[in-house]
Amino acid sequence: MLHQLLYRLKTPAVPVPGMEAMLSSQSLLFKALFIAAISVSLLFTWLLGRKSKLNVPILGADQGVSKKDRINRYINQPRELMWEGYTKYGNQVWGIDTHDGVKAVIPPQFINDLKSHPALSFKASIDNDMLTDYTYFGAPPEFVINAVRSSLTPSLPNYIPIFHQMIKKHQKGLLGTYDDWTSVQVSGPVLRLASILSARAFHSSEASMNPDWLDVATGYVHAVLDSIKALKRWPPYLRPFVHRFLPERAAIAQQRSKARKIVAASLQRKQSNGGAPLDDPPTMLDHLSSGKNHNIATDIEKQVLYQMTLVAVGTVTTFSTVTQCLYDLAGHPEIIPDLREEAISVLKQSKGLLNKESLSALKKMDSFMKECQRFSSPDLTTFQRAATEDMNLPDGTFIPKGTKLETATCSIHADEQHYENPDQFDAFRFYRKRQIPGQENKNMFVSVGSNDLAFGFGKHACPGRFLSHVVIKCFLVEFLLHYDIKSAPGVGRPKNIEFEAFVDPDPTAEVLLKTIHVGETEFLD
Repeated sequence: MLHQLLYRLKTPAVPVPGMEAMLSSQSLLFKALFIAAISVSLLFTWLLGRKSKLNVPILGADQGVSKKDRINRYINQPRELMWEGYTKYGNQVWGIDTHDGVKAVIPPQFINDLKSHPALSFKASIDNDMLTDYTYFGAPPEFVINAVRSSLTPSLPNYIPIFHQMIKKHQKGLLGTYDDWTSVQVSGPVLRLASILSARAFHSSEASMNPDWLDVATGYVHAVLDSIKALKRWPPYLRPFVHRFLPERAAIAQQRSKARKIVAASLQRKQSNGGAPLDDPPTMLDHLSSGKNHNIATDIEKQVLYQMTLVAVGTVTTFSTVTQCLYDLAGHPEIIPDLREEAISVLKQSKGLLNKESLSALKKMDSFMKECQRFSSPDLTTFQRAATEDMNLPDGTFIPKGTKLETATCSIHADEQHYENPDQFDAFRFYRKRQIPGQENKNMFVSVGSNDLAFGFGKHACPGRFLSHVVIKCFLVEFLLHYDIKSAPGVGRPKNIEFEAFVDPDPTAEVLLKTIHVGETEFLD
């Protein structure tokens, strides 16, 4: 087995620039120590493998598909794999082979019983997926999540006009102006705008105008995601060694170093002002460095960690969802007139500047966003949990400590038992549902429930969904006022990139844009 392992090091699944040269240039002693370390790691892995195993059917195993091919299918065809297991096993627990071991996929009817189970950890699950030990990025600490819920979310009504004004200021400059239909790669401008808005909510208004901070935010996001994808190609027992040779490791460290200087300057500015908030409304940096969190106000390392985590989560979520919405508008331009008419009507009532009531009135847009999410949620699975001790599921299935659990949300979204004509993109399906008496406050973009799993479920449902809701609607309103969009003839909606359970919009895709110079929206300019 050791010779096979060494062969793999020479020809890794993911090319590792400079690794061979580094190994060949080192002394024999270094090589011997390296091999010894790997041997110890293999022994440790073997010992771990002797613990109680998960006894559930593994998709593909009964068909003679090799474990290697099952893992590769999870990496490269996750949506198809999820649907196959979902339809094959129904209400039964089943497993997926991954580089990180077997993941247990649970039926949705279990989640209500498990949402507060003391033996299931959301943080451990996310840290495992994000490879936190190597990327330094994972689930935020509980008190940070609580600060988002208790401090940031209640202040969002005050942020709405601020975000709207910021988008007004930056959107045209980033997306450009086009007199005729022009092929445009929109992902870059959207990412930059998402970074600007995230900086205002999480750091400070000064940071939102600081190109160095914005470069750090986008650079860190790219470095983390690239590092995760590169490391996921390697089995867990090799990652402690392989990660040291990946260029993404240096990129992450470089971005954190730059962030440290900027965050330190912001905290110093706050201290010089007697600890008063940097902005009104206060940002997450304010909330995490004052009040009951005053004891970590000068802990630069912790503050950088929290900022980088919030920036990555907030920026990626906003970027991904806005880009997916634009791609769906390009693929279904026939829905644009209805959305634009609603946006204009709402803005007329609010005298051109969005507020809390304005966003609530955008019911067709809300439905469109939810339908985009149904097709292109950032995660194919939700309700991710890791067992911190041995336990049993409601049906009696034994779950050993360390097992990762999740629900195949993408398959639920494609199930005709839950959605009429699930393969059809119906922008206003949720709008129609909300017209039913008693359903007015259900089926919303931010809704969480047994049939609304895109943002998770239970106490660990995404706390940032309300911020995303605000930012996305503000962006779409301004976009619809100033642009038409469609796909190139014969091209259709850009396809997503799916890797394991992650779903990303194709950053290289292009759509056709044309600027609206005159018309009914003119009164708002």
